[in-house]
Formats: sequence, C-alpha cells, structure tokens
Amino acid sequence: MNDLTPNKTLFTVFCIEALSERLKMSGGEVYKLLTDKTNILDDYILPCYEPLHTQGKEYIVGDLLELLRVKGVEV
Repeated sequence: MNDLTPNKTLFTVFCIEALSERLKMSGGEVYKLLTDKTNILDDYILPCYEPLHTQGKEYIVGDLLELLRVKGVEV
C-alpha cells in the first residue's frame, strides 16, 4: 500500500467529492466504485498523486470518468 500522507488523504476526498458531484451519486457509492469495483484508488489515484494533484478539477474528473469506463463501469 502507498504511504498515505495527509495531502494524499485530502486529495482522495477531493476526487471522491468531485466525482460524486458529477455523477450525482453519494460519496459512499463513488468510494465503492473506486475501491471495490475497480481498485482505481490504490492502483491509480494514490500512486499518481504527484502529477494528478497539479491538474484542475475538470481534468481530474474527466480522467477518472474515462478510467472507470475503461474498467467497464457504466457512468
């Protein structure tokens, strides 16, 4: 598992809230999409924190939506 720093934790919350807003889903539902259904949180968001956190909200949300689609999640 990645070294979960406070900044990575805050960024993870940001990603979940941003996706939740875009998908009109609860944070809990989005968390399950990123963990239970796809493992995007541990395989992508946390390992790629350094470049991702420098991007804007729209870019990050679009990137995560595309990754969900690639993983077979209908959003």
